[in-house]
Amino acid sequence: MKTLDERDPMTFEQDVLDLALESLHTRQGSDLAPAPPRPHRHRRAAVAIAAAALAIAIALPIALPGGGTGGAEPAAAGLLHQVALRAGQQPPDPTPQPGQYLYTRSESAWTLLYVVGNGRTFLFNTPMIRQSWHGPDGSGRILNTFGRASFPTEEDRATWIAAGSPDLYQVQADVDLYEGRTEDSRFGPGELTYPDYADLPTDPEELLELIESRELIGGPDGDWQTFSIIGDLLREVSPGPKVRAALYQIAAELPGVELVGRVVDGAGRQGVAVAYTNPSSDARARLELIFDPTTAELFGWGEVLVADSTVDVESGGPGAVYGAVGPAGTRTFTTTWLVSGVVDSTTETL
Repeated sequence: MKTLDERDPMTFEQDVLDLALESLHTRQGSDLAPAPPRPHRHRRAAVAIAAAALAIAIALPIALPGGGTGGAEPAAAGLLHQVALRAGQQPPDPTPQPGQYLYTRSESAWTLLYVVGNGRTFLFNTPMIRQSWHGPDGSGRILNTFGRASFPTEEDRATWIAAGSPDLYQVQADVDLYEGRTEDSRFGPGELTYPDYADLPTDPEELLELIESRELIGGPDGDWQTFSIIGDLLREVSPGPKVRAALYQIAAELPGVELVGRVVDGAGRQGVAVAYTNPSSDARARLELIFDPTTAELFGWGEVLVADSTVDVESGGPGAVYGAVGPAGTRTFTTTWLVSGVVDSTTETL
């Protein structure tokens, strides 16, 4: 995934303006032409005007249980409130009936560090395609297909070759690396967990209280973990549109949420991303959520290092593999959701 115009603050502000104007254009059903480029000295005023217009168009911020409104970065909050409104306007998700399955296909990739020894290491990427079939009775199938490893740079490849091209079949860092192999697991009724979101509250305050209790999904306290749980709830077996809307509203009120901007996901789709940097992580890992601002569909998520991350590579010895390690900018993990829908068997795909 690449971030567009991320390093140019003036272009970035124009992107925020464009998102606001595009949002208003779609909502009003007008035939307004895109605004022409403006001199830099006028862009800040234009952004302020667009932000004010967007504030009128979006739902009002929710009040958090403590009585305050918290708040993400203003650009991120405005976008998330707008996406929340869009989410709530979407039709109900298709629901599998007895004998049917909710089919989902996604692509994931990890960047890992391999220890050669004598201070030598290299990074490598390992991809996986995941297909899942979830039946309402708890039956289904999960098919994971692992691709061939690749290397972020030619230097990494050269180090691997100089080390004798070691076999990268590993089970390390909680990642199964079966290069060119598959894991095909089938489940009878009641054997495959099927998350039931039917009773989740659609009121943002109530849903936030449930998330922060960590009864729904466990984990430590803190806004970063809450942001991560929001991502968990939006992925593979998605809640309904009203719950999605509440989740986006909660994200809009979390201090620390930032707007990444326009992005292109792993499937080449145009989207936008918001992110939260883990303040307690030595690696300063930033978790990003990528979605379609028009339909509120979650395209994917990923984690990127915003500071150099190192480990004592000699402690694990030659052949050790580590995750979440590398120079700043390393994308340590990504998942892109490609398709989801109801099918009639565990062999049917979309």
